[in-house]
Amino acid sequence: MKIIKALLVLLLLLSLKVVHGQKVLTLKECVATGLKSSANYQLKQLEVLSAEVVHRSPALEYLPTVNFTGNHTYNIGSVIDPSTNNRVSSKILSDNFSINAGITLLDLNTFTTARRNKIAVLKATADKDAIAAEYTQSVIDQYITALYSQELLKIQVNQFNNATFNLDWVTKEVTTGKRPKSDLYDMQTSYSQEENTMLQTRQQLYNQKLTLLHLMNQSDMNPDDFVLAAEVYTAPAEPLTVDQIYAKALTNAPALKAAGYSESVAKKEISMQRNLALPTLSAYYSYSSFYYQPLNQPGNPSVNPFWKQLNDNKNHYVGLQLAVPLFNGLKTSNKVQQAKVNLEKSRVAYEQEKLKLKQAIEQEDARRLQGVELADKMEVTRGFAEKSFTTTQSKFSSGIVDAITFTASKNQLLMAEYNLLKARITAAHANIKLQYLQLYQL
Repeated sequence: MKIIKALLVLLLLLSLKVVHGQKVLTLKECVATGLKSSANYQLKQLEVLSAEVVHRSPALEYLPTVNFTGNHTYNIGSVIDPSTNNRVSSKILSDNFSINAGITLLDLNTFTTARRNKIAVLKATADKDAIAAEYTQSVIDQYITALYSQELLKIQVNQFNNATFNLDWVTKEVTTGKRPKSDLYDMQTSYSQEENTMLQTRQQLYNQKLTLLHLMNQSDMNPDDFVLAAEVYTAPAEPLTVDQIYAKALTNAPALKAAGYSESVAKKEISMQRNLALPTLSAYYSYSSFYYQPLNQPGNPSVNPFWKQLNDNKNHYVGLQLAVPLFNGLKTSNKVQQAKVNLEKSRVAYEQEKLKLKQAIEQEDARRLQGVELADKMEVTRGFAEKSFTTTQSKFSSGIVDAITFTASKNQLLMAEYNLLKARITAAHANIKLQYLQLYQL
Protein backbone atom coordinates (compact mmCIF):
# COMPACT_ATOMS: atom_id res chain seq x y z
CA MET A 1 0.00 0.00 0.00
CA LYS A 2 2.93 2.38 0.44
CA ILE A 3 3.31 2.62 -3.32
CA ILE A 4 -0.37 3.58 -3.62
CA LYS A 5 0.09 6.32 -1.03
CA ALA A 6 3.20 7.55 -2.81
CA LEU A 7 1.28 7.48 -6.08
CA LEU A 8 -1.51 9.61 -4.65
CA VAL A 9 0.98 12.14 -3.31
CA LEU A 10 2.74 12.28 -6.66
CA LEU A 11 -0.46 12.77 -8.63
CA LEU A 12 -1.66 15.43 -6.20
CA LEU A 13 1.58 17.35 -6.59
CA LEU A 14 1.42 17.03 -10.34
CA SER A 15 -2.14 18.27 -10.38
CA LEU A 16 -1.04 21.47 -8.64
CA LYS A 17 1.47 22.34 -11.36
CA VAL A 18 -0.73 24.33 -13.72
CA VAL A 19 0.73 26.27 -16.56
CA HIS A 20 -0.47 29.85 -16.45
CA GLY A 21 -3.06 30.66 -19.11
CA GLN A 22 -3.86 27.04 -19.91
CA LYS A 23 -7.13 25.34 -19.14
CA VAL A 24 -6.96 22.25 -16.93
CA LEU A 25 -8.97 19.30 -18.27
CA THR A 26 -9.95 16.47 -15.98
CA LEU A 27 -10.79 12.96 -17.09
CA LYS A 28 -14.46 13.42 -16.15
CA GLU A 29 -14.68 16.59 -18.22
CA CYS A 30 -13.14 14.87 -21.23
CA VAL A 31 -15.63 12.01 -21.03
CA ALA A 32 -18.65 14.27 -20.46
CA THR A 33 -17.67 16.60 -23.30
CA GLY A 34 -17.01 13.74 -25.67
CA LEU A 35 -20.31 11.97 -24.97
CA LYS A 36 -22.25 15.12 -25.79
CA SER A 37 -20.79 15.19 -29.28
CA SER A 38 -20.37 11.45 -29.91
CA ALA A 39 -22.40 10.42 -32.96
CA ASN A 40 -22.58 6.77 -31.87
CA TYR A 41 -23.87 7.76 -28.44
CA GLN A 42 -26.48 10.09 -29.93
CA LEU A 43 -27.66 7.33 -32.29
CA LYS A 44 -28.08 4.98 -29.34
CA GLN A 45 -30.11 7.64 -27.53
CA LEU A 46 -32.40 7.86 -30.56
CA GLU A 47 -32.73 4.08 -30.60
CA VAL A 48 -33.93 4.22 -27.00
CA LEU A 49 -36.56 6.80 -27.99
CA SER A 50 -37.58 4.63 -30.93
CA ALA A 51 -37.98 1.58 -28.69
CA GLU A 52 -40.06 3.60 -26.23
CA VAL A 53 -42.35 4.72 -29.06
CA VAL A 54 -42.82 1.12 -30.25
CA HIS A 55 -43.56 -0.11 -26.75
CA ARG A 56 -47.09 0.56 -25.54
CA SER A 57 -49.66 -1.08 -23.30
CA PRO A 58 -51.24 -4.25 -24.73
CA ALA A 59 -54.65 -2.80 -23.83
CA LEU A 60 -54.16 -0.26 -26.61
CA GLU A 61 -53.94 -3.10 -29.10
CA TYR A 62 -57.56 -3.97 -28.29
CA LEU A 63 -58.91 -0.55 -29.19
CA PRO A 64 -61.15 -0.73 -32.27
CA THR A 65 -60.10 0.56 -35.66
CA VAL A 66 -62.63 2.78 -37.45
CA ASN A 67 -62.38 3.87 -41.09
CA PHE A 68 -64.55 6.05 -43.28
CA THR A 69 -64.53 5.64 -47.07
CA GLY A 70 -66.27 7.60 -49.76
CA ASN A 71 -66.37 7.17 -53.55
CA HIS A 72 -67.59 9.62 -56.18
CA THR A 73 -67.83 7.96 -59.60
CA TYR A 74 -69.20 8.45 -63.09
CA ASN A 75 -70.40 5.35 -64.94
CA ILE A 76 -70.89 5.84 -68.70
CA GLY A 77 -72.12 3.28 -71.21
CA SER A 78 -73.72 -0.06 -70.41
CA VAL A 79 -74.47 0.27 -66.70
CA ILE A 80 -76.79 -1.18 -64.05
CA ASP A 81 -79.63 1.20 -63.21
CA PRO A 82 -79.87 1.19 -59.38
CA SER A 83 -83.62 1.88 -59.52
CA THR A 84 -84.47 -1.18 -61.65
CA ASN A 85 -81.33 -3.31 -61.44
CA ASN A 86 -81.54 -3.60 -65.24
CA ARG A 87 -78.64 -2.98 -67.58
CA VAL A 88 -79.20 0.18 -69.62
CA SER A 89 -77.18 2.54 -71.75
CA SER A 90 -76.87 5.63 -69.63
CA LYS A 91 -74.62 8.05 -67.73
CA ILE A 92 -74.90 7.68 -63.97
CA LEU A 93 -73.26 9.66 -61.19
CA SER A 94 -72.99 7.75 -57.90
CA ASP A 95 -71.69 8.40 -54.41
CA ASN A 96 -70.88 5.52 -52.04
CA PHE A 97 -70.21 5.95 -48.32
CA SER A 98 -69.22 3.43 -45.66
CA ILE A 99 -67.98 3.33 -42.08
CA ASN A 100 -66.09 0.19 -41.08
CA ALA A 101 -65.03 -0.81 -37.57
CA GLY A 102 -63.06 -3.79 -36.35
CA ILE A 103 -61.74 -5.02 -33.02
CA THR A 104 -59.49 -7.89 -31.97
CA LEU A 105 -61.10 -9.98 -29.26
CA LEU A 106 -58.44 -12.66 -28.80
CA ASP A 107 -54.80 -12.67 -29.96
CA LEU A 108 -52.18 -14.04 -27.58
CA ASN A 109 -49.41 -12.40 -29.59
CA THR A 110 -50.64 -8.99 -28.44
CA PHE A 111 -49.42 -9.50 -24.89
CA THR A 112 -46.25 -11.35 -25.94
CA THR A 113 -45.31 -8.57 -28.34
CA ALA A 114 -45.90 -5.93 -25.65
CA ARG A 115 -43.60 -7.79 -23.26
CA ARG A 116 -40.96 -8.18 -25.97
CA ASN A 117 -41.13 -4.45 -26.75
CA LYS A 118 -40.77 -3.58 -23.06
CA ILE A 119 -37.59 -5.64 -22.85
CA ALA A 120 -36.41 -4.02 -26.10
CA VAL A 121 -36.54 -0.62 -24.37
CA LEU A 122 -34.30 -1.94 -21.58
CA LYS A 123 -31.94 -3.47 -24.13
CA ALA A 124 -31.70 -0.21 -26.09
CA THR A 125 -30.87 1.63 -22.86
CA ALA A 126 -28.21 -0.95 -22.00
CA ASP A 127 -26.76 -0.68 -25.53
CA LYS A 128 -26.52 3.09 -25.08
CA ASP A 129 -24.74 2.63 -21.74
CA ALA A 130 -22.41 0.05 -23.33
CA ILE A 131 -21.40 2.54 -26.01
CA ALA A 132 -20.76 5.12 -23.29
CA ALA A 133 -18.66 2.61 -21.33
CA GLU A 134 -16.60 1.65 -24.37
CA TYR A 135 -16.07 5.31 -25.21
CA THR A 136 -15.11 6.15 -21.62
CA GLN A 137 -12.46 3.44 -21.54
CA SER A 138 -11.02 4.75 -24.82
CA VAL A 139 -10.82 8.24 -23.31
CA ILE A 140 -9.18 6.84 -20.15
CA ASP A 141 -6.51 5.09 -22.23
CA GLN A 142 -5.77 8.16 -24.35
CA TYR A 143 -5.88 10.50 -21.37
CA ILE A 144 -3.35 8.45 -19.38
CA THR A 145 -1.12 8.07 -22.46
CA ALA A 146 -1.00 11.84 -22.88
CA LEU A 147 -0.62 12.36 -19.13
CA TYR A 148 2.49 10.18 -19.09
CA SER A 149 4.07 12.25 -21.87
CA GLN A 150 3.09 15.46 -20.08
CA GLU A 151 4.77 14.41 -16.82
CA LEU A 152 7.73 12.95 -18.71
CA LEU A 153 8.23 16.32 -20.37
CA LYS A 154 8.34 17.99 -16.95
CA ILE A 155 11.22 15.71 -15.91
CA GLN A 156 13.04 16.39 -19.16
CA VAL A 157 12.58 20.16 -18.81
CA ASN A 158 14.09 20.06 -15.30
CA GLN A 159 17.00 17.98 -16.57
CA PHE A 160 17.46 20.29 -19.54
CA ASN A 161 17.64 23.31 -17.25
CA ASN A 162 20.38 21.48 -15.36
CA ALA A 163 22.14 20.68 -18.65
CA THR A 164 22.02 24.37 -19.64
CA PHE A 165 23.61 25.38 -16.36
CA ASN A 166 26.34 22.73 -16.68
CA LEU A 167 27.08 23.68 -20.30
CA ASP A 168 27.52 27.33 -19.33
CA TRP A 169 29.77 26.35 -16.43
CA VAL A 170 31.95 24.01 -18.54
CA THR A 171 32.21 26.66 -21.25
CA LYS A 172 33.65 29.12 -18.73
CA GLU A 173 35.95 26.44 -17.34
CA VAL A 174 37.29 25.62 -20.81
CA THR A 175 37.68 29.31 -21.63
CA THR A 176 39.84 29.80 -18.53
CA GLY A 177 41.83 26.67 -19.33
CA LYS A 178 40.68 24.72 -16.26
CA ARG A 179 39.11 21.95 -18.41
CA PRO A 180 40.03 20.37 -21.73
CA LYS A 181 38.00 21.15 -24.84
CA SER A 182 36.89 17.52 -25.02
CA ASP A 183 34.71 18.10 -21.93
CA LEU A 184 33.01 20.97 -23.74
CA TYR A 185 32.36 18.80 -26.78
CA ASP A 186 30.93 16.04 -24.55
CA MET A 187 28.70 18.51 -22.74
CA GLN A 188 27.54 20.06 -26.01
CA THR A 189 26.66 16.59 -27.34
CA SER A 190 24.74 15.74 -24.17
CA TYR A 191 22.99 19.12 -24.26
CA SER A 192 21.98 18.64 -27.91
CA GLN A 193 20.71 15.09 -27.26
CA GLU A 194 18.59 16.23 -24.31
CA GLU A 195 17.22 19.10 -26.38
CA ASN A 196 16.25 16.68 -29.18
CA THR A 197 14.67 14.25 -26.73
CA MET A 198 12.68 17.04 -25.12
CA LEU A 199 11.50 18.22 -28.56
CA GLN A 200 10.41 14.69 -29.48
CA THR A 201 8.47 14.34 -26.23
CA ARG A 202 6.83 17.74 -26.75
CA GLN A 203 5.78 16.75 -30.27
CA GLN A 204 4.55 13.39 -29.02
CA LEU A 205 2.51 15.09 -26.31
CA TYR A 206 1.02 17.50 -28.86
CA ASN A 207 -0.06 14.60 -31.09
CA GLN A 208 -1.48 12.61 -28.17
CA LYS A 209 -3.49 15.60 -26.93
CA LEU A 210 -4.66 16.20 -30.50
CA THR A 211 -5.85 12.59 -30.67
CA LEU A 212 -7.68 13.14 -27.39
CA LEU A 213 -9.40 16.23 -28.82
CA HIS A 214 -10.41 14.26 -31.91
CA LEU A 215 -11.79 11.53 -29.66
CA MET A 216 -13.82 14.23 -27.90
CA ASN A 217 -14.90 15.73 -31.26
CA GLN A 218 -13.56 19.12 -30.19
CA SER A 219 -12.40 21.25 -33.11
CA ASP A 220 -12.41 24.61 -31.30
CA MET A 221 -9.50 23.74 -28.99
CA ASN A 222 -5.78 23.47 -29.60
CA PRO A 223 -3.50 20.97 -27.81
CA ASP A 224 -1.44 23.88 -26.49
CA ASP A 225 -4.52 25.45 -24.90
CA PHE A 226 -4.86 22.95 -22.06
CA VAL A 227 -3.03 20.68 -19.66
CA LEU A 228 -4.22 17.42 -18.21
CA ALA A 229 -4.99 17.19 -14.52
CA ALA A 230 -3.58 14.20 -12.69
CA GLU A 231 -6.55 12.25 -11.43
CA VAL A 232 -6.43 11.33 -7.73
CA TYR A 233 -8.43 8.26 -6.72
CA THR A 234 -8.77 7.03 -3.16
CA ALA A 235 -7.42 3.51 -3.03
CA PRO A 236 -9.36 1.03 -0.85
CA ALA A 237 -7.80 0.01 2.45
CA GLU A 238 -7.84 -3.60 1.27
CA PRO A 239 -7.62 -3.98 -2.54
CA LEU A 240 -10.36 -6.20 -3.90
CA THR A 241 -9.49 -9.52 -5.50
CA VAL A 242 -10.27 -10.30 -9.12
CA ASP A 243 -13.27 -12.39 -8.09
CA GLN A 244 -14.64 -9.60 -5.88
CA ILE A 245 -14.26 -7.02 -8.66
CA TYR A 246 -15.81 -9.44 -11.15
CA ALA A 247 -18.80 -10.08 -8.87
CA LYS A 248 -19.48 -6.33 -8.68
CA ALA A 249 -18.91 -5.82 -12.39
CA LEU A 250 -21.44 -8.53 -13.28
CA THR A 251 -24.26 -6.41 -11.86
CA ASN A 252 -23.09 -3.14 -13.45
CA ALA A 253 -21.59 -3.99 -16.85
CA PRO A 254 -23.93 -2.46 -19.48
CA ALA A 255 -22.65 -4.75 -22.26
CA LEU A 256 -23.53 -7.74 -20.10
CA LYS A 257 -26.96 -6.30 -19.36
CA ALA A 258 -27.56 -5.75 -23.07
CA ALA A 259 -26.56 -9.35 -23.82
CA GLY A 260 -28.94 -10.57 -21.10
CA TYR A 261 -31.80 -8.51 -22.53
CA SER A 262 -31.02 -9.90 -25.99
CA GLU A 263 -31.51 -13.39 -24.58
CA SER A 264 -34.84 -12.36 -23.05
CA VAL A 265 -35.98 -10.82 -26.34
CA ALA A 266 -35.01 -14.03 -28.16
CA LYS A 267 -37.17 -16.06 -25.74
CA LYS A 268 -40.16 -13.82 -26.45
CA GLU A 269 -39.52 -14.18 -30.18
CA ILE A 270 -39.95 -17.94 -29.82
CA SER A 271 -43.28 -17.45 -28.05
CA MET A 272 -44.40 -14.98 -30.71
CA GLN A 273 -43.66 -17.44 -33.52
CA ARG A 274 -45.46 -20.24 -31.68
CA ASN A 275 -48.48 -18.01 -31.14
CA LEU A 276 -48.86 -17.71 -34.91
CA ALA A 277 -50.23 -21.27 -34.87
CA LEU A 278 -53.03 -20.31 -32.42
CA PRO A 279 -56.48 -19.07 -33.47
CA THR A 280 -57.46 -15.40 -33.39
CA LEU A 281 -60.92 -13.96 -32.86
CA SER A 282 -62.10 -10.57 -34.13
CA ALA A 283 -65.36 -8.68 -34.58
CA TYR A 284 -66.32 -6.22 -37.30
CA TYR A 285 -69.14 -3.83 -38.19
CA SER A 286 -69.89 -1.90 -41.36
CA TYR A 287 -72.45 0.75 -42.25
CA SER A 288 -72.86 1.78 -45.90
CA SER A 289 -75.20 3.70 -48.21
CA PHE A 290 -75.16 5.24 -51.68
CA TYR A 291 -76.70 7.93 -53.88
CA TYR A 292 -77.11 7.91 -57.66
CA GLN A 293 -78.24 10.38 -60.32
CA PRO A 294 -78.73 9.62 -64.07
CA LEU A 295 -76.99 12.47 -65.87
CA ASN A 296 -78.98 12.05 -69.12
CA GLN A 297 -82.35 12.20 -67.26
CA PRO A 298 -82.37 15.52 -65.43
CA GLY A 299 -85.47 16.13 -63.39
CA ASN A 300 -86.53 12.46 -63.45
CA PRO A 301 -89.22 12.22 -60.71
CA SER A 302 -88.34 8.57 -60.08
CA VAL A 303 -84.93 9.60 -58.66
CA ASN A 304 -85.22 10.41 -54.97
CA PRO A 305 -83.34 13.33 -53.32
CA PHE A 306 -79.86 12.83 -51.85
CA TRP A 307 -80.71 12.39 -48.16
CA LYS A 308 -83.75 10.16 -48.89
CA GLN A 309 -81.59 7.87 -51.03
CA LEU A 310 -78.99 7.64 -48.29
CA ASN A 311 -81.69 6.66 -45.81
CA ASP A 312 -83.33 4.17 -48.17
CA ASN A 313 -80.06 2.54 -49.27
CA LYS A 314 -78.40 2.19 -45.88
CA ASN A 315 -76.98 -1.18 -44.95
CA HIS A 316 -75.60 -2.64 -41.68
CA TYR A 317 -73.09 -5.48 -41.64
CA VAL A 318 -71.87 -7.06 -38.39
CA GLY A 319 -70.09 -10.31 -37.65
CA LEU A 320 -67.39 -12.32 -35.87
CA GLN A 321 -64.35 -13.86 -37.50
CA LEU A 322 -62.44 -16.83 -36.13
CA ALA A 323 -59.17 -17.55 -37.90
CA VAL A 324 -57.67 -20.98 -37.18
CA PRO A 325 -54.32 -21.70 -38.87
CA LEU A 326 -54.49 -25.18 -40.40
CA PHE A 327 -51.54 -25.35 -42.75
CA ASN A 328 -49.11 -22.63 -43.67
CA GLY A 329 -46.47 -24.53 -45.55
CA LEU A 330 -44.46 -25.25 -42.36
CA LYS A 331 -43.53 -21.56 -42.19
CA THR A 332 -44.42 -21.29 -38.50
CA SER A 333 -42.33 -24.34 -37.64
CA ASN A 334 -39.36 -22.96 -39.54
CA LYS A 335 -39.68 -19.56 -37.84
CA VAL A 336 -39.82 -21.23 -34.42
CA GLN A 337 -36.64 -23.16 -35.20
CA GLN A 338 -34.95 -19.99 -36.41
CA ALA A 339 -35.99 -18.19 -33.22
CA LYS A 340 -34.50 -21.03 -31.16
CA VAL A 341 -31.21 -20.69 -33.03
CA ASN A 342 -31.24 -16.95 -32.31
CA LEU A 343 -31.78 -17.74 -28.63
CA GLU A 344 -28.74 -20.01 -28.58
CA LYS A 345 -26.69 -17.31 -30.32
CA SER A 346 -27.74 -14.76 -27.70
CA ARG A 347 -26.77 -17.18 -24.91
CA VAL A 348 -23.34 -17.71 -26.45
CA ALA A 349 -22.96 -13.92 -26.81
CA TYR A 350 -23.87 -13.50 -23.13
CA GLU A 351 -21.23 -16.00 -22.03
CA GLN A 352 -18.72 -14.36 -24.33
CA GLU A 353 -19.36 -10.96 -22.71
CA LYS A 354 -18.83 -12.51 -19.27
CA LEU A 355 -15.55 -14.01 -20.42
CA LYS A 356 -14.38 -10.70 -21.94
CA LEU A 357 -15.21 -8.90 -18.71
CA LYS A 358 -13.35 -11.45 -16.56
CA GLN A 359 -10.30 -11.33 -18.82
CA ALA A 360 -10.26 -7.51 -18.84
CA ILE A 361 -10.33 -7.45 -15.03
CA GLU A 362 -7.57 -10.07 -14.79
CA GLN A 363 -5.37 -8.13 -17.20
CA GLU A 364 -5.85 -4.80 -15.41
CA ASP A 365 -5.29 -6.39 -12.00
CA ALA A 366 -2.06 -7.95 -13.25
CA ARG A 367 -0.92 -4.59 -14.63
CA ARG A 368 -1.76 -2.88 -11.34
CA LEU A 369 0.14 -5.42 -9.23
CA GLN A 370 3.11 -5.41 -11.59
CA GLY A 371 3.14 -1.60 -11.70
CA VAL A 372 3.06 -1.37 -7.91
CA GLU A 373 5.83 -3.96 -7.51
CA LEU A 374 7.96 -2.35 -10.20
CA ALA A 375 7.43 1.15 -8.77
CA ASP A 376 8.71 -0.04 -5.39
CA LYS A 377 11.87 -1.37 -7.02
CA MET A 378 12.25 1.71 -9.21
CA GLU A 379 11.95 3.99 -6.20
CA VAL A 380 14.95 2.26 -4.63
CA THR A 381 16.87 2.40 -7.91
CA ARG A 382 16.11 6.10 -8.34
CA GLY A 383 17.38 6.75 -4.81
CA PHE A 384 20.68 5.03 -5.63
CA ALA A 385 20.94 6.86 -8.96
CA GLU A 386 20.27 10.20 -7.28
CA LYS A 387 23.01 9.61 -4.70
CA SER A 388 25.38 8.45 -7.41
CA PHE A 389 24.68 11.53 -9.51
CA THR A 390 25.16 13.86 -6.55
CA THR A 391 28.54 12.30 -5.83
CA THR A 392 29.57 12.30 -9.49
CA GLN A 393 28.53 15.94 -9.88
CA SER A 394 30.76 16.89 -6.94
CA LYS A 395 33.64 14.96 -8.46
CA PHE A 396 32.98 16.58 -11.83
CA SER A 397 33.02 20.05 -10.23
CA SER A 398 36.32 19.17 -8.60
CA GLY A 399 37.77 17.89 -11.87
CA ILE A 400 38.13 14.32 -10.63
CA VAL A 401 35.91 12.81 -13.37
CA ASP A 402 35.47 13.83 -16.99
CA ALA A 403 32.29 14.94 -18.78
CA ILE A 404 31.56 11.48 -20.20
CA THR A 405 31.40 9.93 -16.73
CA PHE A 406 29.26 12.82 -15.51
CA THR A 407 26.88 12.47 -18.44
CA ALA A 408 26.59 8.71 -17.93
CA SER A 409 25.69 9.22 -14.27
CA LYS A 410 23.14 11.87 -15.19
CA ASN A 411 21.59 9.59 -17.81
CA GLN A 412 21.30 6.84 -15.20
CA LEU A 413 19.34 9.16 -12.94
CA LEU A 414 17.20 10.33 -15.84
CA MET A 415 16.41 6.76 -16.88
CA ALA A 416 15.57 5.83 -13.28
CA GLU A 417 13.11 8.75 -13.11
CA TYR A 418 11.58 7.72 -16.46
CA ASN A 419 11.10 4.14 -15.31
CA LEU A 420 9.66 5.20 -11.96
CA LEU A 421 7.17 7.53 -13.65
CA LYS A 422 6.16 4.83 -16.12
CA ALA A 423 5.59 2.27 -13.36
CA ARG A 424 3.52 4.72 -11.30
CA ILE A 425 1.43 5.79 -14.29
CA THR A 426 0.89 2.13 -15.24
CA ALA A 427 -0.32 1.32 -11.72
CA ALA A 428 -2.57 4.40 -11.68
CA HIS A 429 -3.98 3.58 -15.12
CA ALA A 430 -4.81 0.01 -14.13
CA ASN A 431 -6.30 1.19 -10.83
CA ILE A 432 -8.58 3.67 -12.63
CA LYS A 433 -9.71 1.00 -15.10
CA LEU A 434 -10.43 -1.49 -12.30
CA GLN A 435 -12.47 1.06 -10.35
CA TYR A 436 -14.40 1.92 -13.50
CA LEU A 437 -15.07 -1.75 -14.35
CA GLN A 438 -16.59 -2.25 -10.90
CA LEU A 439 -19.23 0.49 -11.07
CA TYR A 440 -18.94 1.89 -14.63
CA GLN A 441 -18.78 5.36 -13.13
CA LEU A 442 -15.89 7.78 -12.89
